[in-house]
Amino acid sequence: MGAAGTVVVVVEILAGTDVCTVIVTVDADGQVPEDVVRHARLGVISYFGEFDGFIAGALHVSSDGERLVQYLQWDSEAAYVRCRDDPWWDELSSTERFMSHVRAGRVVIDVRVFAVAVELTQQFGGPGDD
Repeated sequence: MGAAGTVVVVVEILAGTDVCTVIVTVDADGQVPEDVVRHARLGVISYFGEFDGFIAGALHVSSDGERLVQYLQWDSEAAYVRCRDDPWWDELSSTERFMSHVRAGRVVIDVRVFAVAVELTQQFGGPGDD
């Protein structure tokens, strides 16, 4: 457990596995709109876990607020594609708000599937370890 009862999850990144890594970047001219951040956050904390094959995800927002990066791991590319293509996404009001920013040119999205080429895992202890 982490501070204030939060659970600390460590995502293991390993080269040479069949894990599918998807990295989504959203760039804005200025601050990424809050409803875009909210939609991406909901994906990680609420939605992706409903799909078979989802392993883990993280959402990062740059310190200047102009870029959002979503890091996702799936047990296969096929699992990711099933999630991506599910018509359920079209029913969400947050998807419509997100896509309205894309259509208006307020944000630019790039989605790519990656293979881990090399990894380095730093060993660390828990809080208070020297």
